[in-house]
Amino acid sequence: MAFPILRLLIFLCFFVNQSLSDPRATEAALICSNTTAAASDRQIFVATFLAAMDSVTPLVSNRKYGSVVNGTGNTTVYAFGECMKDLSQTDCNLCFAQCKTQILRCLPFQRLIRGGRLFYDGCYLRYDDYRFFNESTSAVDRTVCATSDFGGNQTLFRANVVELVGNLSVEAPKNDGFFVGSVNRGNLTVYGLAQCWEFVNGSACENCLANSVSRINSCLPKEEGRVLNAGCYMRYSTQRFYNNSESDTPAGNGGGSRLAIILAATSAAFAFVLIVVTVSFFTRKRVLKR
Repeated sequence: MAFPILRLLIFLCFFVNQSLSDPRATEAALICSNTTAAASDRQIFVATFLAAMDSVTPLVSNRKYGSVVNGTGNTTVYAFGECMKDLSQTDCNLCFAQCKTQILRCLPFQRLIRGGRLFYDGCYLRYDDYRFFNESTSAVDRTVCATSDFGGNQTLFRANVVELVGNLSVEAPKNDGFFVGSVNRGNLTVYGLAQCWEFVNGSACENCLANSVSRINSCLPKEEGRVLNAGCYMRYSTQRFYNNSESDTPAGNGGGSRLAIILAATSAAFAFVLIVVTVSFFTRKRVLKR
């Protein structure tokens, strides 16, 4: 019973990921830690994890970021979520709902990973077994480059990107940890965004973005590059991908509301299935021991 349900869960995770393309709910990287919960702690850890997800969601829904600590001892879960500051609250909610479903991929059955982080282009979610909230860089930070090289003047492209990311790293710490901008020279425009997470501020934000600049330049002459650090996110692209306004856009025909309901229901369903699978496994294990 447990494994067919698990296969369905994994299938649905990938299906949902493919069906959603907006608002910037595009996965940049999923990073799962290499530490696992002890067999005796797994059932409690899952329940604590789900409770942490439930607690962080309303915080993100109200102010676009939130952190929670849930549980005690070896089953304590620290969770943090944040949306990019150029997203409307509606788009933030949609992105984060998707993020919650996909981070479950760090919790494969029988091998519960104690930490995971999921970077989307519109939002971020992390959980772990230690207090990481003001962490700026880590050993598992990622640089993600596009597969295609820029097809035009690569010398000019390189110069524009270098200027752009330098500007982002300087201006974001002065602007509440967030900045978007572009550089247009020689009829060639590049666009970028940088954001430090809410609890990474001051010199920690500056250091995180300086690290991002040094690493994102390794993507050149690729059309697009991202650096995904523990404390910040940086991206450049040949396409304008960010919003200039933080105001909520009208719902129009109600599609956004319907999608929010669908994603919320999907997230709840995943949580329910995960609980059923976990309880089923441990019940079966106890029966076999007898």
